[in-house]
Amino acid sequence: MAVVLRHRWVLALWVLRLACAPWAFGESAGFQRILTVGLRDPVILGIAVSKGDVTIGYSRDGEVSISASARDAAGKSWPIEFFESRFNIEQEENHITIRNSPNANYPDPTAVSISYKVGVPFRTEVSSTISGTGRQIIVGITGPARVVTSIGDIEASHVRFGLLRARTGKGNISCTRVAQVEAETGSGNITLLEDGPSTATVEKGLGRLEVSGARGRFEGSTDKGEIHIKAVLYDDWQLKSRSGNIRIELPPGVKFEADVATNSGELSVERADMEKPNAAARQCHQNVNGGGKRIQARSDAGNISIE
Repeated sequence: MAVVLRHRWVLALWVLRLACAPWAFGESAGFQRILTVGLRDPVILGIAVSKGDVTIGYSRDGEVSISASARDAAGKSWPIEFFESRFNIEQEENHITIRNSPNANYPDPTAVSISYKVGVPFRTEVSSTISGTGRQIIVGITGPARVVTSIGDIEASHVRFGLLRARTGKGNISCTRVAQVEAETGSGNITLLEDGPSTATVEKGLGRLEVSGARGRFEGSTDKGEIHIKAVLYDDWQLKSRSGNIRIELPPGVKFEADVATNSGELSVERADMEKPNAAARQCHQNVNGGGKRIQARSDAGNISIE
């Protein structure tokens, strides 16, 4: 009984936190619409817009709330007619699509700041694409979710059950307490906090990977940026950087297999339960505390440290 009450209390706090989120729908907006949806099936939400910031988050079951606003360079709000002529919403039962009209032309696209906010039931699947510039935020849904932005950051938290696929051509990606993650940025940083099985790729540049509390298998790669992972080892890790450093932090006493190598960088071990490699070593393969899950780390020119 105590366990049930505790779980209910945690859920209540989580819902309260979502209800107080900055995208809550008490804000005024240039365009607003509420769609009724069924309770039996999940909502399937598709968004395709050319620019603007998109926020999708839990609001309430049984409805989808849509709001949109736009401001010019001077901060003046655009009228509702701005969206009525450039904005399509279609609904077929629990399938909802939101997109720009095929012939939508903005008077001066560079001078218009657009924001879309969509409140959804918890059981929602998402496919959201911004073909130009814009930030995307996903909060408090079951998933799965596919989120794509050409230029802009992506943030996701509490995607509880489905896979999150996040891709930005240029921008940062941040995921917190997501069941499963596939994150990729052409140029930018990726931060993963307390996520399930994950892959993360920084294609080029100095973008780094920061991973804390990994709760499953992890595969990460960078170009010139650092990889830093600090977590309990639940499953195998595979880390690769062309010229960036790789830093691995594990709790004391953990059992694991270390398989690390660098072509021209340095290896360092700062753990009492591991043998320290000599200064000239470029490879290290040890079964630590009897061995266990495997950590494979490779860098062409970066340093690798295990702490």
